[in-house]
Amino acid sequence: MRLSPKTVGALALGGALAASLLSAPAASAAALPGCPAPRTANVDDGTGVMRGSFNLKTAPYAACGNVAKLHRGQVLYFHCWTRNRYGKHWVFARVKGTGTYGWMSLDNLTSIKNSRLTFCPGEDHRRG
Repeated sequence: MRLSPKTVGALALGGALAASLLSAPAASAAALPGCPAPRTANVDDGTGVMRGSFNLKTAPYAACGNVAKLHRGQVLYFHCWTRNRYGKHWVFARVKGTGTYGWMSLDNLTSIKNSRLTFCPGEDHRRG
């Protein structure tokens, strides 16, 4: 099959475009607009159990990047809380038995124990 010079040019341009997209650095989810990560501190001794399978997030918003997929029954050790601009409570926590940290929505947890809902440093819990 013989290709016209126009077709060959279009294929070359498409290949160059694909290569540039594949080599472009991915944006960090934490750096995306709308994904601010509050300062954290270990000021809450509470724990919670995952209600189902949900993603541990890079910041306290569903649209932010994922750290890890957690499953029903996994335990989180709480560090501190925040309320995002939609009025939803999120906890910064460590996954039991791991060194994995991230944000989880209160809506995804059950069996919360020993938590004082202590807010992260500098967080104004009245906003929303």
